Amino acid sequence: MLIEVRGTRLYVDRRGPEDAPPLLFLHGGPGSGSYDFMSFQGDRLAEQLHVVGVDQRGVQQSDPLTGPVTEHDLIADFEALRETLGLEQWSILGHSYGGRLAVRYAVMHPEVVTKVMFENPGWAMVLATDTLLRAAQPLLPGVEIPPHTGPATKQMWDERIALLGGLGDRRMEIYLGPDTKTLALPSETELPEEIQSRAARFSDEITRTADFAESPLPLFAKITQPALLVKGEHDPATSPEEIARFQSDVPHSTYYFASGAGHFVHAEQPELFTKLITNFVLAPVD
Repeated sequence: MLIEVRGTRLYVDRRGPEDAPPLLFLHGGPGSGSYDFMSFQGDRLAEQLHVVGVDQRGVQQSDPLTGPVTEHDLIADFEALRETLGLEQWSILGHSYGGRLAVRYAVMHPEVVTKVMFENPGWAMVLATDTLLRAAQPLLPGVEIPPHTGPATKQMWDERIALLGGLGDRRMEIYLGPDTKTLALPSETELPEEIQSRAARFSDEITRTADFAESPLPLFAKITQPALLVKGEHDPATSPEEIARFQSDVPHSTYYFASGAGHFVHAEQPELFTKLITNFVLAPVD
C-alpha cells in the first residue's frame, strides 16, 4: 500500500500480526527497494513478528523523487511512518547501505528504536567500496582501486561504481557464497523497468549530500540498544575495520558470522536468518 508521509507517498509492505513485536526493514542500494527482502523473508519473519518493509522516498514502488533527498530526510520519513502506523516503538534491521540509516535512526531516536540489527552493512562508504573493489579485482584484471583519502565524495562513489559496472553479468558473483551463485533477485524479473530505474535517480541524489560524506563509525558508541551484526563469510561490503569497530565500540553488541553465505544471508540461508532475527527481536532486554 502507499502511505502519505511528509509530502510524498511511501510504498509499505506489512506482514504478520499487528500485535506482534514490530520490525522495520531498511533496504540498501542506495535505492534497491524492499521487494527482494520481503520476497525472501517477509512471510517467514511474519510468523512471529509484525514486519514493515518500506521503499525509501523515491525508490521502487514509492512515488518518484521530485527533488533532493538526504539521509536525514529518510530518518524523518521513518519516524513519520511509525507515527502514522500508530506504533510506539519498533526494532530496525538495515541491510547493506541500509545499515548507515539504521545507525542514524538508532542514535537519533533511541526512545522508539528498541533493537538494531545489521546485515552485511556498508557503513563507511570509503571502506565499503575499498572492500567491494578488492572482491571484484579477480574478475577485473588490471583494475586498480582509485586511491581516496578523507570523507566519501560523489566523485569517489561514481568512479568506483563505474569500475564495478565492468563486471557486467558477473556482478552477482562477488556478492554470493559458492553454493548460491545462481541466486536470482525477484525484483529484476518481476518489477517493471521503470520502477527499477528509480534507483539511479535516488543514488545520484543521495551521494551528492553532506550526509553521505559522513562516516557513521563515530556514532557506534552512542548506540544504546542491543545490536546484532550478521556478516556473511563471502560478503564483499563490510570491511574488517568496521567489524572491529562494531565489536569494540557498540556497548551491547552481538556478532554472528554466517559461514558459507555472501551479501544476501536473508536469501542464501533464509531459515537461519529468520531464526537469528526473530530470536534477537524477541529476546528479553536485561
